[in-house]
Amino acid sequence: MIFIELLLLLLPCSATESKEYNLLMNARGQETTAICMMNVEDDGCVVGTVVTEMGIKVFDFQYVHGKTKVMNVLGPLNKWYIRMVLRKDLSFILSNIDGGKDVVHKKRSMTFTPDGDIVVRNDKYNISYIFSLMRGEHETDQ
Repeated sequence: MIFIELLLLLLPCSATESKEYNLLMNARGQETTAICMMNVEDDGCVVGTVVTEMGIKVFDFQYVHGKTKVMNVLGPLNKWYIRMVLRKDLSFILSNIDGGKDVVHKKRSMTFTPDGDIVVRNDKYNISYIFSLMRGEHETDQ
């Protein structure tokens, strides 16, 4: 965790808003759960990381002025084609996540459900992502 905090401090964006999501990724029938944490700057710059629920970092990412970088990818996933798909999917997600409207672009789609989840599909590679905003411990259901 100290490394992640240092990474977030050293990158060119200073965070103004933090977001944490439970993330369910389904790639060709294989499901993986994780936590996606990101810091968002007013100008749209995003720095984040995806870690498993057991605390193993899967990858870090940075989105600056429409360009996405995927870094520090977990060994078995550290293949050029996997990094490329992650980079393009994250670019689509991060450029549309704050819009609040359903988006379809080529083989990718983003849907906002009534319960607040964000469902992203990459039909070309049969990958789906479900982002569920994590609730703070101080929040309660009404």
